[in-house]
Amino acid sequence: MIRSKERFLQDLEQSLPSSVNKTEVIKEYNLHIEEKLFDQPHLKIEDVLEQIGDPVEIAKQYEDSLLIAKGFVSRNFVFCNFMFFLIGGLLTVCYHIFEDSLFSDAWGLLAQIPLTIVIVYTMFWMVLGFEIGREYGLLGKELFSKTVFISLIPNVLLMMMTLFHFIPVQWFQPILTPAFIMLCVIMTCLIYPISKLFYYIGVYRSV
Repeated sequence: MIRSKERFLQDLEQSLPSSVNKTEVIKEYNLHIEEKLFDQPHLKIEDVLEQIGDPVEIAKQYEDSLLIAKGFVSRNFVFCNFMFFLIGGLLTVCYHIFEDSLFSDAWGLLAQIPLTIVIVYTMFWMVLGFEIGREYGLLGKELFSKTVFISLIPNVLLMMMTLFHFIPVQWFQPILTPAFIMLCVIMTCLIYPISKLFYYIGVYRSV
């Protein structure tokens, strides 16, 4: 059993493959150990290190870390976010083409609950961060960032096209009020920090 944090971090650094940023990984694990000692003051350092695992085994997992970027979790979250926009776009088109139809009823319902839509969509990003953190732990940091930034592409494009009137705002009335547009802009800016907070919560729960 490793009985000191310094020895654990030293063994981890020596075992890590050269393809990863060793300084960043050591910094993350050092912070993780300190947080666990603070949250569980009744535990000794060797108990915390035993919970985290063998540094050599942890380092071996980084050998496959580059494959994670194409993993199941990443692809499916990106796909789900794309589907949100695809379904929303189809609903918008159908609403304008088929008047007095089921699409009109659905659009009317959405117009009544814009805040609920924002809350549910924010929860999607919370789940994204938490699941990657829980599934991959600290190994998933790069995967998390890539998944969020790729998923955010349609969000940013739609926001810019709407703000600069490349897309007629009238298409989305009465949902797109000035207040709702401002809320969407704010939430788009907050998506990454919110997701990252829940990523670290997932990391904590994975140990």
